[in-house]
Amino acid sequence: MSLQFLSPIYLLGLLAAGIPVLIHLLTRRQQKHIRFSAVYLLSQSRQRSIRRSTPNRLLLLLLRCLAILCFSLALAHPIFSFTGPQSLLPESPSATVFILDDSFSMSAATKTGGSLFHSAAEKFGTLAKSIRKETSYAVVSGSAEARVWKGWADSGESVGKLISGSVASFQTTSMGRAIAEAVHLLDETSQPEKRIVIFTDLQKNGWTQGDLPEFSSGDSYKIQIVDFSALQAQPNRAAIESVSVDQEFLTNTRIVRVRAETRNLSKTQPLAQLAVSLWTHDKKLSEGMIDLPSQTLVARDFSFPQPGGEPVEGYVEIQEDGLMPDNRRYFTFQPDQTIKVLVVDGDPKTVEHQSESFYVERALNPFSVALSNIEPTVSTLNELPQRTIMDYSVVILCNVRELPLGFEIELERYVLHGGALLVALGDQVDPKYYNEKLGSLLPVTLETILTVPPDQDAFHFALEESGHRALNVFTGQPLLEMRDIQFHSIYDVKPREDAASSIPMRFSNGSPALVESDLGKGKILLFTSSLDRDWNNFPIQPTFLPWLQRWVKYSAHSLESLSHQDLLVSQPLKRWQEGLPGTTLFVQMPGGKIVRPPQSTDEILFRDTTHPGVYRVYQMAKEENPGAQEPVETVVPALPEGTELAGTFTVNVDTGESDPEKIPLAEIQKLLGNLDVELIPVDELDKSTAPQEGFPFTTPLLLLVSGFLFWEGFLVRRE
Repeated sequence: MSLQFLSPIYLLGLLAAGIPVLIHLLTRRQQKHIRFSAVYLLSQSRQRSIRRSTPNRLLLLLLRCLAILCFSLALAHPIFSFTGPQSLLPESPSATVFILDDSFSMSAATKTGGSLFHSAAEKFGTLAKSIRKETSYAVVSGSAEARVWKGWADSGESVGKLISGSVASFQTTSMGRAIAEAVHLLDETSQPEKRIVIFTDLQKNGWTQGDLPEFSSGDSYKIQIVDFSALQAQPNRAAIESVSVDQEFLTNTRIVRVRAETRNLSKTQPLAQLAVSLWTHDKKLSEGMIDLPSQTLVARDFSFPQPGGEPVEGYVEIQEDGLMPDNRRYFTFQPDQTIKVLVVDGDPKTVEHQSESFYVERALNPFSVALSNIEPTVSTLNELPQRTIMDYSVVILCNVRELPLGFEIELERYVLHGGALLVALGDQVDPKYYNEKLGSLLPVTLETILTVPPDQDAFHFALEESGHRALNVFTGQPLLEMRDIQFHSIYDVKPREDAASSIPMRFSNGSPALVESDLGKGKILLFTSSLDRDWNNFPIQPTFLPWLQRWVKYSAHSLESLSHQDLLVSQPLKRWQEGLPGTTLFVQMPGGKIVRPPQSTDEILFRDTTHPGVYRVYQMAKEENPGAQEPVETVVPALPEGTELAGTFTVNVDTGESDPEKIPLAEIQKLLGNLDVELIPVDELDKSTAPQEGFPFTTPLLLLVSGFLFWEGFLVRRE
């Protein structure tokens, strides 16, 4: 219950009730004792007059005071209601934790032009002004971070202003974590009454059993949930779930392809002619329309030429609906730069297609001129000493019997400094030379050649879907095609005891097909069969070209680009390479803010990914004082001289928050066990807290004033 006044300034009129009392005291008759002769009748008459007048004057005084009091109260327009702001703030001393849902679903526009979070913040600000001193309270955010906005306090006005000036985050809802944090705070207090008040839109995505604390039968927390979802102007109709970018190699120009997948979030309503646009470097490149049946995911492809190979930054956007953050998804892409590859032909032939390097060269650059991102150069063993292998990113040895004298030492130095070596075997290979002279490079020893007789089934790749960066594109039909490739001869290899290696591919008999190892800053790959048609039919299969190109790019670190990291909001950036040329890094955030991450050797490189957009990472080209870097993250006004772009990465919202489905009260009660849970729609809260919706006392008070005045006049007239 609460009593409120629409015009409390008129309560000052209550002081006027003292005016009749003051007049009464000032005009009261002073009794004078006069000695007079005893007259019996005169004495009796005076006593009867006093008995009749004294009670009437006191009653008149009371009526006049009551009339003034009632009139002042009537001017203040008193409103009496059984519920009001104090229903969320109890009369008795208590400890209350407010959970404000600041997830990006609360950024949905309301019918009045603000956002759901803005309405919740205003409502909290109103309540904060009414917090009593004997009531302690705390404020926790309802997003995935579940941070404590304000610890225990007993004054809410300053915190109310702080919350009112905040905005919704780009994180997902996590009511489980928020309630767990609230319970932890309540357990620290000694107040007998403990309450949790939640301001949210009841997004179902944020209520998961795993994040909730375990409640026992003795817990007596009272939970009140204020639902703001009714204020949303329009529902969230669609969301862009993913954007993928790749490069088309088999064309006469370098083409970048962008695929955006958009989901219709409605269970019943299809979306017709939804506008989808592609933006790069803040310019609209293309726009199209898509039709979305209910609850379906539809892809829209865009393509544009990028002949220069410069990094591409942009986003795909759909037209506005009830929730804006999931209508845009950012991407960044670094078109592959030209990778120089030296192909050493160990068995050149006068007929071109019979040479060991023929199929390798055609797979790396399928055109007669260098139009692909890989530029192969074929060399014979006689020409090899004239080559500077440090000019190449990858060296491929194709069925090489022996290297020129001393060249294995140069090759080892090349790998140690970051070069990549791919060795393909064949009938010209001398196992003894490889085991002795290349023992410091190869992690295995060559044993014997395994050959399948013509009347028996050939060896095949024993492949499953792999998470390896070079193989993860081979799924579905391409994977089935690779399993059908026939190998008639392979080398049996044995791992060296002192060398670490991995086997990303095997043959059907269990023998390694590809062995991978690291040496210094470089990488070594050993393929245990040939890369021509002498031992297999792999080179004439459709999968040979992408397979070989993927391994070349992978070994040259082209696939380990920072640009391939697409993070969700609040996901940390991890190191994308084992080492970087510079140790001092700078990150430019979407708004232009530049920070220097703390120097660390752990896997996490940067954590402040709270806003969606494109992030740029810069590094010092020349490190002069590596030890001067601060151990904490620092903000710098501008990029220092000598920095160069190391790469870019994107941060996008988690579209799990986009689902408009709301969680019902029955499911919340099931999740929270036997706790006392009350659901209050925000419109009912507004009605109960609005004074005009209570019982007005203005008219009854004016009637009382009239009654008192009538009574007072009656008494005066009677006297």
